[in-house]
Amino acid sequence: MLDLKKIVLIHFFLFINITLLLAGDFQPLDDGKINFDTYHTYDHSRLSTGTYKNAPLNGIGTLYLPNKLDEKDKVPLVIILHTSGGIKNNREIYYAKFLNKNGFAAYVVDTYGTRKCNASGAGWKNCLNKILLLDFVTDAYMALNKLSSHPNIDIENTALIGYSYGGDAAMQALDNDIKNIFSPSLTPFKAVISVYGACNSIFDISQTTGSPFHYIVGSEDISYDKEYCEQRYLELESAGSKANEYILDGAVHMFDAKYRVVSIPTSELPNTFKCQYAFSKDGSVTERITGVKIQFKSDDALADKFKLTNSFSWEDTKGCFGKERLKMGKQNSAKNKTKDLLSKILSESF
Repeated sequence: MLDLKKIVLIHFFLFINITLLLAGDFQPLDDGKINFDTYHTYDHSRLSTGTYKNAPLNGIGTLYLPNKLDEKDKVPLVIILHTSGGIKNNREIYYAKFLNKNGFAAYVVDTYGTRKCNASGAGWKNCLNKILLLDFVTDAYMALNKLSSHPNIDIENTALIGYSYGGDAAMQALDNDIKNIFSPSLTPFKAVISVYGACNSIFDISQTTGSPFHYIVGSEDISYDKEYCEQRYLELESAGSKANEYILDGAVHMFDAKYRVVSIPTSELPNTFKCQYAFSKDGSVTERITGVKIQFKSDDALADKFKLTNSFSWEDTKGCFGKERLKMGKQNSAKNKTKDLLSKILSESF
């Protein structure tokens, strides 16, 4: 017969095990590098057929928590998606720490790093051809799933922010069909924000998550096309999401860069912003100006260390490229206005 001391010890260890089980993967105040399960979705053909499940990946990201957070505190969470150039200290990480000062947790998703694509130098072009917007969206929702068990995250109050290419992905994340595949049980983002993204990606969204869409862009940023944006707003609103636009007077693209404002030759950075890329649920993309239809080549071999060989390049649609150069560079006034807008939008959303 067990003595009292052994019974007490058994109950103690049972209590510890149950507590750890309920706590999930996290202890209070856990932050820093946090990985998550995700997939190489690539295009809608893999999503609709379910074959994306054959290409699981170990997602990479970093969680930033506000200073002086108590172990029992819960704070809203903002997921951050990077640009086509990857994560930068002066952009994604800077804004994550800024959000911390406003009392929000921030998780910076590394979609390129997850797929072992190096965007340094001219490498971003290779990444852009290999990794589509849907991969960014998949990572956003899969990261949200992972962080839903964090004891300091208020999972009922979350938002998504994307910068440039990540901003385009943020718009696609409004597709309720995608959310229902990856995060069916979680509350939708309270706000979806695109910072100097573009409006020339057309998504086949029949119903949105209902999250309001916020678009912050400079008046001198050629990625902003008033006509295209108004079309996207109408599409989103008819599908269930209100759209809000904030134009920063005199601001160019990537105004939070470290370098002075420069004009990039189109030979180095093609002006694709007059093109209209319509993403279909069958996995194809049709550029509406030229009529060029692109069928991506992706197969289950992609599960093997992201080995992608396809014939696609954005250069295939050069018939719609514009001649105007993209200007981008450091503009502190635009950066400060953006910080003010983010604070206002998020505070009102939460």
